[in-house]
Amino acid sequence: MKTKIKRLAVLPVAALAFGVTAAQFSDASAVEEESWGPQDRATYTWNSPADHVTFNSITDNPFLGDERNFVRVREVGVETESDEVELVPGKEYQISIYYHNDASASLNASGAGISRNTYVRTEFPSYLNADEIGVASASISASNAKPERVWDSTYLKASSPVYLSFVPNSAVIHNNGTTDGTILSGDALLGEQGVTIGHYDNMWGMVPGCNEYGGYVTYRIKADAPAFTVDKKVALSELSENYKDEITVLPGDILNFKINYKNTGTTEQTGVTVHDFLPEGLTYVDGSTYAGSTRHPEGSKSPEVLFADGLGLGAMIVGEEAWVTYSARVADNTDIFPCGDTVVYNGAYIATNDGQNSDKTKITVHRACATTPASLPTTGPGEAILAVIVGMAIAGCGFYFYKSQKMLRRVAGGAASGTGATDININDDLVRDSIQTPEKKD
Repeated sequence: MKTKIKRLAVLPVAALAFGVTAAQFSDASAVEEESWGPQDRATYTWNSPADHVTFNSITDNPFLGDERNFVRVREVGVETESDEVELVPGKEYQISIYYHNDASASLNASGAGISRNTYVRTEFPSYLNADEIGVASASISASNAKPERVWDSTYLKASSPVYLSFVPNSAVIHNNGTTDGTILSGDALLGEQGVTIGHYDNMWGMVPGCNEYGGYVTYRIKADAPAFTVDKKVALSELSENYKDEITVLPGDILNFKINYKNTGTTEQTGVTVHDFLPEGLTYVDGSTYAGSTRHPEGSKSPEVLFADGLGLGAMIVGEEAWVTYSARVADNTDIFPCGDTVVYNGAYIATNDGQNSDKTKITVHRACATTPASLPTTGPGEAILAVIVGMAIAGCGFYFYKSQKMLRRVAGGAASGTGATDININDDLVRDSIQTPEKKD
């Protein structure tokens, strides 16, 4: 275990603005040994520098404090740096790596104090779970340094799941030389060897000894939290604007389903695919699938893959919405939907490269129960004829009652939902009511 732990430090934001008190090491024992090192390397003081090339080993740097604590982090826009930070999705963070060749300046003239093949390398976690602490580490190496490599780290705390990514073109070297402000290769900085640093344009890989040749390498990372919502709704086809989470319908009805997606996270989502499952008793209406999005609000007819491999929507940027609609017919089957109310659920889920989410609708299919008329007297031909007439009247009234109830429900539903254009234009020929009015007799 580590015998010394890094305290929180305050460090100036401006490159080479070293004039503040920075963190020192304490005697606490709480951090893994590999978070900084080598811990047994020789150390030096400001007034007694090293007699050879070595990096970040002075313990009383008046501008930085203990140079072994050379990696710091801050939220972009915040004026101070420290040894740890609480990550917030959607925000960027800057990591600073201080470098200083501690060789005495008197060794530069002979070349003995100048580092060779000098590299800075860094790494950080790509993902953190909630309440997890990650380590962003950095190392400085030179082929003629003793030790050849030194390293340190800073801590990234996540209160919720986050993805971390390097911000392109954000790696920059800061010093008092001619390389100041140069953008460094992010691929190299995060690579196996690291990126070459130097003080002069014609001396890449070389850093002379003494504080005036020290500097910083900074880069940024972004914290992102992928998130999205799924909302599944249903409506009667002739009332297609009146989408609901649950609905009561009759056998033979045609229903419109709408699946809504929204990217509510802080990063683009890729591989967005919509899947749907029809319960027994609902049959898909061929050719009725349409899809649209914020970028394509007009929508378009889509392939018949919703119930197979899923309908791919591609990549969705932050805040973008998309929707898929289709129609299905309720079976007029007494085995599936007998007398009374039968409840079924229609579920859908959306999968992305960051995970999946789902929602469902509740559908109650109502079938009226048949009623038997009271027995009539059968004492003569007249009574028999009357029984037939009464029976026909009852049957006719039952038919018109069923139809009128259905139509009243449609009208009432339409009045409640108001008017307006539908989101997706479904073919009206697919949703016509099949009940025919009996032919009028003279």
